[in-house]
Amino acid sequence: MEPDAQATARLNEVTNDQARGAITALVDAFGQLAETGRLAVNPDKEHLVQSVFGWWAWITRSSKLVLLAHDAGLGHEAAPNVRSILEHTLVMQWVADLGDEAMAAVGAKADESSRKLFNDLRDQHWSIPEDFNPSKSPTQAMLDFSSLCTAYGAHNFYIAYRMLSAHIHPTAQGAAVHVDRTTDVLHSHATRSADADLVLVAVCVIHAALTINSLAVEQPLTEAITLARNHIGHNIERPVLHNRT
Repeated sequence: MEPDAQATARLNEVTNDQARGAITALVDAFGQLAETGRLAVNPDKEHLVQSVFGWWAWITRSSKLVLLAHDAGLGHEAAPNVRSILEHTLVMQWVADLGDEAMAAVGAKADESSRKLFNDLRDQHWSIPEDFNPSKSPTQAMLDFSSLCTAYGAHNFYIAYRMLSAHIHPTAQGAAVHVDRTTDVLHSHATRSADADLVLVAVCVIHAALTINSLAVEQPLTEAITLARNHIGHNIERPVLHNRT
């Protein structure tokens, strides 16, 4: 077996309750840390933390939302949140690993998006706030998610991302989960099991916590990460950046 295949086989054995325990442990740890409003970091890392903290908040709070959706029988409908959690997790690690170079790329992409919106608003004669005047940043490559997964050797992440995409965009696969193709019976709920999504979310919140810990001086999330790993039953580690370009 390839290493990715071995890891997948192990994670396939993780139960919903195990994944839920891991997610809850790190949601609680985030809440406790966020209440302080501070995170002790080395001075040269402070600007990175300010850039990625909001993503960590999004990942963690969205993970809680996914749990609530599963409790309400809406696990499948939480697929957009799961894909967003996955994407945010790896981009967040990329910024932490690459530092200013990655931050510049993220900023340039945001500026480009703002300029396009500004042009569309102007062309359609919408009112534009006076303070909305997008700057033009130097061109900087922002890796697409496929390239980012390749750079980290995280091929399973991209497979999961693509599978989730089929239930986010209007696709034939997305429509098919509400129809029994054998009997043509229509279902109000999706026939696709979303159990694996919870395990993926658990892995992501562990990765995200490890990223924050890597930037912090006292690594305040170590205990919660250990607890989450114990719930999962595996020593989950982040992927390693192999290609910086």
